[in-house]
Amino acid sequence: MLLKADFKRVREIVFLKDVLSLSLSAVGGPEMHIPVFLKKLVEEKKYITETDLLELNSLCQILPGPSTTQTLTAIAYKMGGPRLAFISLLIWIMPAAILMTFFAISTNYVSPHYFRYIGPMALGFVLMAAIKMTGLMKKSGIAIFLAVVACLLSVVFHSPITFPVLLVFGAFMTVNFGKKDFIPNDKPLINIKWANLSLMILILISAALIGAITKKTFPQLSEPVRLFENTYRMGTMVFGGGNVLYSMILTEFVEFKQKQYLTLEEFNTGLGLLQAVPGPTFTMATFANGIAMKKMGYGIFGQLLGCGIGTIAIFLPGTLLIFFVYPLWNQIKLYPIVYRSLDGIIAVAIGLVWAAAVFMAMPYFKQFVFQSYTLGINLTETLIVLIFTIVYLRYIKLPTFILVSVTILAGILL
Repeated sequence: MLLKADFKRVREIVFLKDVLSLSLSAVGGPEMHIPVFLKKLVEEKKYITETDLLELNSLCQILPGPSTTQTLTAIAYKMGGPRLAFISLLIWIMPAAILMTFFAISTNYVSPHYFRYIGPMALGFVLMAAIKMTGLMKKSGIAIFLAVVACLLSVVFHSPITFPVLLVFGAFMTVNFGKKDFIPNDKPLINIKWANLSLMILILISAALIGAITKKTFPQLSEPVRLFENTYRMGTMVFGGGNVLYSMILTEFVEFKQKQYLTLEEFNTGLGLLQAVPGPTFTMATFANGIAMKKMGYGIFGQLLGCGIGTIAIFLPGTLLIFFVYPLWNQIKLYPIVYRSLDGIIAVAIGLVWAAAVFMAMPYFKQFVFQSYTLGINLTETLIVLIFTIVYLRYIKLPTFILVSVTILAGILL
């Protein structure tokens, strides 16, 4: 005779199989993931209600980290607690992480010239992302002001410090100067378990200290630790999904001259290849860390280590945060101030995506002005690839991996 616990176990196994199916098929980033979750997990399997899904996604939107990954983790947590949530998280991440690791390693054996059209294609993706995210911004003077200021300051100051400062500034502005159409809630939170939040902060502080202490005495240890700390820190402050993460990686790993873990061409290649990968877009950090380890002089095993570092570092803070916040969600959602801060954070995040588009377009603009051929692709080819990408994304309803494959094939044949 089957007991209630047996039915629960079978249901969890079926749920994990569905998560695996999603991890192998959900291409297109956050904009596509939530509709797929709605169809698969709500309408077909009825694991949760549509209201539950939208509420959990709203929760994850106000947290730093990979919002759709956190949403899926929260769904699993609701169904089976932390154990099921952790296993679901691993299944969701692994296929994308393995593919991006393969792409990072393959750069040792494949001519970069084959990927010369990936740069303009990646710029097309970022331009479309900027347009879509702009549609999410509140049509208010303060939101537009915050987006413009974030874009300008991010372009002018190529420093990682701009991200936390701008995000805090955006939240402060909309909380204090936005519309005050809410009833304040001063009830204190109760039954708070601080372990996961404390661990998240402790890991960040420990990585920073170990990296600084060993910088001169043990550089081979210090470099991977500092790489972990850089990526982990990004994971603690990414509001707005993968598009904002791209902006952060571009600033910290490419534009910030003291590090320059990646060239712009390598960044563009990783971003372009990512569009063909199902699952979470935060695995861009997997690729970036793998390439960074190669730049620091490590071999294949070092690159594999870098890809592992990138994957763990970018997903760990968001995971610890959702494990901390989810049990408090029924209390937190009664605090309207949380949603008011989100307006400012989203506006700043949109400005950061605009800045990423400016950064990525700048080399092509310089090439046009100075008539150079440093990018291995002329202005006509750039415009053709860019326009084709935008038209494909806007009007052709086919998977993005087809576009990526055609772009790479064109680079090989031409």
